[in-house]
Amino acid sequence: MLQSRNLSEDGFNPQNNRVKQLFRVIFFLTVISSFSNAPAANQVIGWGRNDYHQSVPPASITNEIAIGAGLFHSLAWNGSGKVAGWGDNSVGQTNAPGGFTSIVPISATNSITNIVTNIFTVASGGYHGLALLTNGTVGAWGDFSAGQTDVPTNLSNVVSISGGFYHNLALKSDGTVTSWGTGTNNLQDGVDYDQALVPSNLSNVVAVCAGGWHSLVLKSDGTLTAWGRNNVGQGSIPAGLSNIVAISAGAAHNLALKPNGTVTAWGDNTYGQTNIPVAASNVVAIAAGGWHCLALRNDGSVVAWGDNDYPTTGTNRVVSGQATVPVNVTNVSAIAAGGWHSLALAGSGPPAAHVAITNVHWNSNYFTLSIPAHNGRVYQIEYNNSLTNTVWKTLPLVAGVEGTLPVKDFTATNAARVYRMRQW
Repeated sequence: MLQSRNLSEDGFNPQNNRVKQLFRVIFFLTVISSFSNAPAANQVIGWGRNDYHQSVPPASITNEIAIGAGLFHSLAWNGSGKVAGWGDNSVGQTNAPGGFTSIVPISATNSITNIVTNIFTVASGGYHGLALLTNGTVGAWGDFSAGQTDVPTNLSNVVSISGGFYHNLALKSDGTVTSWGTGTNNLQDGVDYDQALVPSNLSNVVAVCAGGWHSLVLKSDGTLTAWGRNNVGQGSIPAGLSNIVAISAGAAHNLALKPNGTVTAWGDNTYGQTNIPVAASNVVAIAAGGWHCLALRNDGSVVAWGDNDYPTTGTNRVVSGQATVPVNVTNVSAIAAGGWHSLALAGSGPPAAHVAITNVHWNSNYFTLSIPAHNGRVYQIEYNNSLTNTVWKTLPLVAGVEGTLPVKDFTATNAARVYRMRQW
């Protein structure tokens, strides 16, 4: 839950964000030319519940590249080490380092002053915030009642983070997972459901997601593992579910994205959050909120479903429940779903980045190539046979694995092709 499909996990470089790059491949040559979009001015748009102003981003934030949504607060990061936090601040969850509010440490262990600079990406928990630094360490601030801001000593080599209601998950570069916090909560019965107890034999993980009182991870073979609370099936992986490229966990439900852009859901369905709408096709990113869901399509549009009880209020604001997407939400490059509100990062186009394509070969009837990739990311290769052709076709989505990702294009019919790569 509460994890954005953020745009900043590309080589620990804030400028290497969601990629939309063209490169031409010719028989037995590597890249001979590269074209990319100019960086766009990204706007954070919010809708849904707004009693703490969590769905109304500050007017002063611009050019954000990563977003996160907690139960009643929101975070955004602009790639320069500055984090903006807004919404409920009852336990310091919006006192983000380098943000718009004063930095006030909540406890001796909540050393947020150490993460003012060199931030790599951010994530929101229920009542707390997380920051992954460029050196692979993690900082935390906000509610510490369940130890969720007490980052384990010597935690390092982290490549991805996720915050649940009262616990956190960190994915390390070796494919192992570290967790902290407990299941103690004030929302239900205060019971620890072991959601922070990582299975002892867990390995080869490429993506992590902390839900309300459960945990969900994606492994390199496309299978899933879950643990923690399982009262409505959120901790039980559906039989036969495999070949997954992305995951997201809500309060008590889960979403999984398949290579063909379709979505699977299971767990709590009180508000229809596991009833996937027909419009959720060609999906490239998913976000499970408390009791609602968001899906980003490859055309930049957003589909929402599930709990829709809270409209946005405020001067000149679009009145919309968290599962009703406002008409001005277009050209979206990232989504985040909070407890009862939604966020989207929108602009005139995605930020651009250059990548080094290697091992390009024509193998009689198909291309092989390698691209740099990162855990927790989703990649899509689009292709055509001419730079002047505006109609692009797509290869299946693939899940990133830290290092180099091999790609095969069996649709090629000759030794000349133009590719466009996108990353979420």
